[in-house]
Amino acid sequence: MDLEKINTTVHTRKEIEGQPDLWVETINSLKDDHRIREFLTSLFKKESLDIVLTGAGSSAFIGETVESSFHLGSNIHARAISTTTLVTHFEDNINKDKPLLLISFARSGNSPESNAVVNIAEKLCKDVHHIAITCNKNGLLAERIDELENGLAIVLPPLSEDQGLAMTGSFTSMVLSALIIAADQGDKEKQVSVINDIAAAAKKTIEECTPGLEELSFRPFDRIVFLGSGPLLGIARESHLKVQELSDGSICGKFDSFLGFRHGPKAVVNEETVIVFLFSTDEKVFKYEKDLAEQILQDDIAMHCIGVFCDEEQAKGLEMDQKIIFPLSDQAKKSAFNTVLYVVPAQILGFYKSLDLGLNPDSPSKNNVISRVVRGVKIYD
Repeated sequence: MDLEKINTTVHTRKEIEGQPDLWVETINSLKDDHRIREFLTSLFKKESLDIVLTGAGSSAFIGETVESSFHLGSNIHARAISTTTLVTHFEDNINKDKPLLLISFARSGNSPESNAVVNIAEKLCKDVHHIAITCNKNGLLAERIDELENGLAIVLPPLSEDQGLAMTGSFTSMVLSALIIAADQGDKEKQVSVINDIAAAAKKTIEECTPGLEELSFRPFDRIVFLGSGPLLGIARESHLKVQELSDGSICGKFDSFLGFRHGPKAVVNEETVIVFLFSTDEKVFKYEKDLAEQILQDDIAMHCIGVFCDEEQAKGLEMDQKIIFPLSDQAKKSAFNTVLYVVPAQILGFYKSLDLGLNPDSPSKNNVISRVVRGVKIYD
């Protein structure tokens, strides 16, 4: 590996390794923000409240990851629907006569679709409220939501706004923020303690797993598959995109649920495929996941298998080529907050694969096919 090239990569590596400190800063910035509870208290009492979690690209995957945490009562229905779907099919997905809380995720807040969906909701819905979770206080989304009496803009710490192309700290800090909001009525000091534990585990694991992931990046694989269940399916989706983006498409990324993978998608696996298993801490779910993993290991159809665990006991029974185990307390193992850990291996692997391919991880797209803020989208009336 060209050490000079690593040292001239200004942003992405720092943004990956800086996430644990960013998570701590994020919870500290939100735990005393009384605006959140004030905004949500009356909303959560509304009959048949529809919560829609939205964003584009990685920001859409945030909604998929946190959706289950917003199932907060029998009168609340939460769904993740991307802005790229809502711009073209808003009325197919949204009941305009029901109360709507639109929670928008955005790194810069300047994506055309993010702002268009806010405007469409304002125009069509009888009773709509907005929360924007964004990393840029000067972005169009934050400014638009601040203008609305029925809106709340939550701007995360400045370091959350990644300067590299790939969303890393912005993704995990927005996931964490959404989970904190969903658990707003909970014990704040307990939440701080759990996130401190998760951050410490992340720092230790990044240090320990990086050499193995760097070594793997030298090997000639051209496909990578991430498998996750429930909230970790959203993380699997984000993970496949990270490696694909950072490799400028040289590595074809796939994602699926453990149970869904058998039903056709498994055909993608060959001797040049890396499979990353994101194992749930839920014992019932893990039984299904373990069965698939053992089948793939027994069939020996992949080049390299990585198991990612938050429970050391689960890891003991599976003979993976590489195991990444986050050392968590029992309290942190049971917390939804630990989902932010599972995307870190993909970020690290994507970073080093980018270098291995002679790319600049901060700007890996040779032909500028992809950019930090999407270009070329025209919004029609």
